[in-house]
Amino acid sequence: MSIGRYKRINKNIREFSSQVQTSIPSPTEKDYKRGYIKRYFVQRANDSNSTIYEVSRDFFSSISSNSLFLNTSLDWRIVGEDSEVKKSNSESIRIASHRMKKLKLYLPNLLQFKKR
Repeated sequence: MSIGRYKRINKNIREFSSQVQTSIPSPTEKDYKRGYIKRYFVQRANDSNSTIYEVSRDFFSSISSNSLFLNTSLDWRIVGEDSEVKKSNSESIRIASHRMKKLKLYLPNLLQFKKR
């Protein structure tokens, strides 16, 4: 790889990290009726220890074709018995972790957003 190419890639990564705006979902009544929400995540592709960001669907769409970054989404269950919700969300994380290895560390609360 040439030095010039490395500098361009490194600049793109730094710019990306400074432009990422995290977005924590706010489930609506429609989401609760449906029983789940879609969650979106991005991470630098060249460093599996880099920060995982939860982002909006729009930002996710804008970055999804950029090979410098990993991206994944998952269905997050928000309705049901605690044990069922935990099992479902754990499985969603397991599947998404094939793409983003340390996602489980970002999502420790399997009951997050669950309707009480």
